[in-house]
Amino acid sequence: MTAVGVRPFGRRGRRAARRFRSGAALAIAFCAALSLGSCATAPAEPEPAATIALSVVGAPVVTAIDVDTVSVAAEILAANRGGRPAAPSALRAEATSDGVALAAPVVVELGGRELGPGEELALPVRIVVDAPPGDGPLVPFTLLSVLAYSSTSGSGEARLEVRGEFPRILPPTMAISSIRILKDELINTKLGVELVVRNPNAFPLTFAELDYRLYGEGRYWASGCLAEPFVVPAGEGTRASLYLTMNFTDMSRSLLDQVIKLATVSYRLVGSGRVDTGLEFLPRFELPFDMAGRAEVSR
Repeated sequence: MTAVGVRPFGRRGRRAARRFRSGAALAIAFCAALSLGSCATAPAEPEPAATIALSVVGAPVVTAIDVDTVSVAAEILAANRGGRPAAPSALRAEATSDGVALAAPVVVELGGRELGPGEELALPVRIVVDAPPGDGPLVPFTLLSVLAYSSTSGSGEARLEVRGEFPRILPPTMAISSIRILKDELINTKLGVELVVRNPNAFPLTFAELDYRLYGEGRYWASGCLAEPFVVPAGEGTRASLYLTMNFTDMSRSLLDQVIKLATVSYRLVGSGRVDTGLEFLPRFELPFDMAGRAEVSR
């Protein structure tokens, strides 16, 4: 009886076996990957950054110091809008008009005080600026504030621009139009000086007082004070009369003869006035003047 044995795999059988083994290995690897993924820790969310925002409380307050200089003051509010503490270190403020710097920047050191999330800090700022040249009735300006701060997430800056304007105060001009002899005595001669005052501003000016000294041909003639106020309308001119008494005791005879002969004299008028603007911005200012020219002496 012939024995019947197991027939070995042919080519097709061997290919099928290899495909089976390869598929089983892939299935095992896929299951292992799923198992490892289910056990891995989820990535942590990033910690919120520190963010400081600036705002202004009200409007900047502009106050004139004199005709050419003003003080710009503002209260800047720094608020921590982020999720972690931040420490402001310095606040820099600068003022410009149409891109031109009006003064050197002002830096306020803050000492690194820490602001927690949601906390606020009021920062007063004051900068003294010079009015730029020009003849416009108003001077526009931009106040730029830059706050430097630091936190555990790094350093940063907060910026704020605030715009405003202030009146331009233009000094009035003065000139002597005539000198008149009012009374001629042996030693003393009383003079009346006609003064033309022009106001280039868009508002009237009131001269509350006027102190003056008059020089003729390089010599001191007389001095006086005009205590009666006079008003110069906006954009117009006004005449004011000054009264002086010349004493010839210490003057040369040639000067006396020149005045008596009604000659044209070279003059210089020096003094100061107290001028009211009627504006809260600059209620009153001191106006020094020193002018020279030629005028005819008449009776």
